[in-house]
Amino acid sequence: MGTHNDQLIMKGISKAFPGVKALDDVSFEVISGEVHSLIGQNGAGKSTLMGILNGITKPDDGNIYLNNNLVKIDDPKDAFNLNLSIVHQEFALCNNLTVAENIYLGDEPHSKSGFVDYKKMHLDAKYLLDSINVSLGTEEIVGDLNTSQWQIIEICKALAKKPKFIVMDEPTASLDEKQIDNLFDIINTLKKNGIGIIYISHKLKEIIHISDRITVLKDGKINNSFLKQQVNEEDLIKSMIGENILIKNEQQKKIYPKKPILEIKNYRYSNIFKNINIELFEGEILGLSGLLGSGANELLRSIFGIIKQDDGQISLNSEIISINKPRDAVSRGIGYIPSDRKNEGLIQNNSIKDNSVLTIFEKLTNIGFFNFNEATKTTNDYIKKLDIKVSNIDSFVMNLSGGNQQKVVIAKWLAKNCRVLLFDEPTRGIDVAAKAQIWKLISKFTNEGGSVIVASNEIPELINNCNRIITMQKGLISNTFKYEDFNEQKISLNISSK
Repeated sequence: MGTHNDQLIMKGISKAFPGVKALDDVSFEVISGEVHSLIGQNGAGKSTLMGILNGITKPDDGNIYLNNNLVKIDDPKDAFNLNLSIVHQEFALCNNLTVAENIYLGDEPHSKSGFVDYKKMHLDAKYLLDSINVSLGTEEIVGDLNTSQWQIIEICKALAKKPKFIVMDEPTASLDEKQIDNLFDIINTLKKNGIGIIYISHKLKEIIHISDRITVLKDGKINNSFLKQQVNEEDLIKSMIGENILIKNEQQKKIYPKKPILEIKNYRYSNIFKNINIELFEGEILGLSGLLGSGANELLRSIFGIIKQDDGQISLNSEIISINKPRDAVSRGIGYIPSDRKNEGLIQNNSIKDNSVLTIFEKLTNIGFFNFNEATKTTNDYIKKLDIKVSNIDSFVMNLSGGNQQKVVIAKWLAKNCRVLLFDEPTRGIDVAAKAQIWKLISKFTNEGGSVIVASNEIPELINNCNRIITMQKGLISNTFKYEDFNEQKISLNISSK
């Protein structure tokens, strides 16, 4: 492990992209054994700064020093040789390989005879998983696992490289309470071992809890630095945004008397969920909360036809319908916004314009001619509506920050005029201001008669924005809360894995 006084310093870093000054003379450092957090709204420059540190992006200006020696990081290999590891928010895993093979990919232990030593690899992988208190079979195929387990594998991949510094980008985005506590124990162990951690997250409570220092980026410049003792969430929000936004959905209405638009009866899928009965009312925002393994995310996927339930029926406006594939759902006016926007929500190397008009392609294609002006107009409308930061709507989606990518996915469905939208973790890994906008859109959609199911573990957000909340545990519905009975403790207890 690193000696206890390694120091990594980024000095005077600037970077411009066409139309955007992403970073303007930014200096940032991390010392071994500390957690230095980096926060800021989407598009503030955090990812660009980390891209430069990881050798993915070249700075226009500025230098990087390790223990006062100037270092060159031209590609991720250089970063690795400097004992720097990154735990990415978007997972880079091979779905057809095992957990152990993913952790040691490109770095497999070999036996004397030159073959991959699978036994050692699985033992080492188990040791890493044990060291962070996670029981996950090293033989499991990664494609069969869920996002939280992927996050853990990403962390193990970083640890396998025995780094001195680790960048953690939204590491808790897909973890539940217990796993977050676990991760914090892991981080404290890493600190004791002299590893310096750069921690990026939009969850401010968590930032204050885990950081030794906090630096706020705003519009590509450093706006402020705090030591954790001297700061609360409000200070951080003010520093990030310049004002204090409290996210409260004022016109939260109780919508029971209206008729159910969507009814799910006796849904069952393998051993993932069973006996699921849900009514979704017209104009309702229905929260669905359940930790990993509760079946909540899979339930949304089955309503949308990505996976096919084994039992049960679904009706829309009192008419029984069958949904065998996503296309059936879409033709019935049901849309789905996945939590894994990188793999399911967007076509990364298509432009923003193409992505937001994907779902209404038919609508814009008049007698076989694609209507470009109309597409541009639609896109610009939604960019305005969603406040998406882009220099040019023909730019690639993958150049957008996570929160802005999420808005493009939502724009895509709003353009389609759906009646029911299913959101899977819509605010995962995005900043406060973007969260407020996304909830505003959801609420506008329901005020205009649409209905929404939101699967999320951000219980305070659900309490602020939903009409009812259904909790799930181990594949079963554990409770339904009406608006007047919302209570954060009670809801948390109904999703915790006993």
